[in-house]
Amino acid sequence: MTACLHQGWLLSLLPAVLLSLHSLPSAPEPVTSQDAELLAGVPEDILCFSRSFEDLTCFWDEEEAASRTFHFYYWDVPTACPVSTWRHGADRMRHVCVFPGQDVRLFIQLHLRVLDATTNQTKYRRELSVDVVGLIAPPANITARWAGAVGQLCVSWQPPLGDYLNFFLYEVRCCPASSSEMPCSTTLDPGGQHPGNPSTSSAISTHAPMVRAAAASLGAGQGLVQANTWVVLRDLQPGARYHIQVRSKPDGTSMDGVWGPWSQAVAAETPHSSGDIELCCSTPDLQHMRCEWSWDPTEPSSSHQLFYRAPPSGAGTREDAWQQCEEVTVGAQGTHSCTFQPRAGSAISVLVNITRPHALPTLSYFKEPFWLHQAVLTDAPQLVQATVSQGQLSLQWLPPLEVLAEQLDYQVRYAVENSHEWKVLQVPQAARKEVLDLQPGARYRAQVRAQPSGPWYQGSWSAWSKPVVVDALANAGKGQAGAEAVARGGTQPRAGDRGRSQSSSFDTGWIVPSVTVVPLLLTGVLLGLRCTFPSLYSNVKQKLWPPVPDPHRALGSFLLESAKHGQVS
Repeated sequence: MTACLHQGWLLSLLPAVLLSLHSLPSAPEPVTSQDAELLAGVPEDILCFSRSFEDLTCFWDEEEAASRTFHFYYWDVPTACPVSTWRHGADRMRHVCVFPGQDVRLFIQLHLRVLDATTNQTKYRRELSVDVVGLIAPPANITARWAGAVGQLCVSWQPPLGDYLNFFLYEVRCCPASSSEMPCSTTLDPGGQHPGNPSTSSAISTHAPMVRAAAASLGAGQGLVQANTWVVLRDLQPGARYHIQVRSKPDGTSMDGVWGPWSQAVAAETPHSSGDIELCCSTPDLQHMRCEWSWDPTEPSSSHQLFYRAPPSGAGTREDAWQQCEEVTVGAQGTHSCTFQPRAGSAISVLVNITRPHALPTLSYFKEPFWLHQAVLTDAPQLVQATVSQGQLSLQWLPPLEVLAEQLDYQVRYAVENSHEWKVLQVPQAARKEVLDLQPGARYRAQVRAQPSGPWYQGSWSAWSKPVVVDALANAGKGQAGAEAVARGGTQPRAGDRGRSQSSSFDTGWIVPSVTVVPLLLTGVLLGLRCTFPSLYSNVKQKLWPPVPDPHRALGSFLLESAKHGQVS
């Protein structure tokens, strides 16, 4: 009875034992298909690799039909290595030997031999050392961020093996996220985006690394081999998202091997071009910088931030942190602007971040470095005088900035009122006046603008000044001239000013008659005195026309006196 119960208990445990055996995890395959593909170019029958130079794995493949029992030996004094067999494909078997850790030694020559147990014949031989069969994992902690310039990304990483920091070459490749040329799988930063703060953005950081050497260049979709643990990717498309991968290989000096697998791709985005938002920066006073840009007016709730800084002055120099322009104002039709005071004597870089509600990521727009003295946009010149005389208009103005007076070019334009056909004249540099020919009997509008165009100060044309309206009188060509100047949008001339203008014209017309009448009147008065008061006339004549000395009498007296003095001596 007891024996039957014991036998029944054992039978009841049998399913549980079988189930537990079935559920045991199978050991991972020591050689992956990726490992075999990376070693496919090695011309050896026995393929070996080391992932850390502290391990060693060797394998070879055989046809399943010819599969036999094999023994694997190493060292001069043969030491057996346990061989495991794995199915490879439909009709092939892979035989693998994983060396014991205590037998893995650098720079020691190993003699490998595969023995066919059936025939007791050596089938394969190979000699190697662990230090020349490196198959290294991808670098660690790969990051990609904006490099602080147009179309550039900075990629950095850490060496795959901490004990061999300076023994590797690295290859970097990138491709647009929308491209299918390269199998880039994306690994995004789990921290996500931080809109509005350029220093904490995962894809676009405004803190590029300090330049330590001449940055290497890499075009999209191509590989670059280098020994540094960072690289600057150049000539990328603005506003494009890229997938970037890195792999490593022993440098062939102390260690050698083959290229390891590519890393998982990291994603990074280059800033958009400043032209996409019509970003324009200029200084009106050589001290402050005003930047303007346009945005879709249908998105009034979008957040706009402008950052500026001076770019690094050279290799090995520390760059300035980005400073935020505090007061962003919104104008009509989606125009945004912000004014700040940059550091004197250095170039200026500008970055605009725009965050849209319910949309990621933050859009960045970068303007390449420029100098304050090359981005001058002054106010319009001030017209101070506009007069018409003899069918000509004389204009005079003051420069918008006196310090720029000698480096300003001017343009003057004028047209008949209510006409859109302007005549534009280029005025010599540093001039402050210009004379224009008008048609009598017409009313004209005239304006002037300025542009710095000197050896140091350069910039854009200013706005046109307020228009000045002048009337050219119809009889201006007959010896008389009249002028009336009115600044549109400014103050109209007062009644007293208009009276003075008319009286000035009136006095000018009387100049010719006055010059003719006055001598006639004076002659008549003198004739009347001669007839009525001869003695008074004689006195007045002596006063107005004194007698002229006789030159002959005076010269004779002088010669006579000279002769007397000559005789005495």
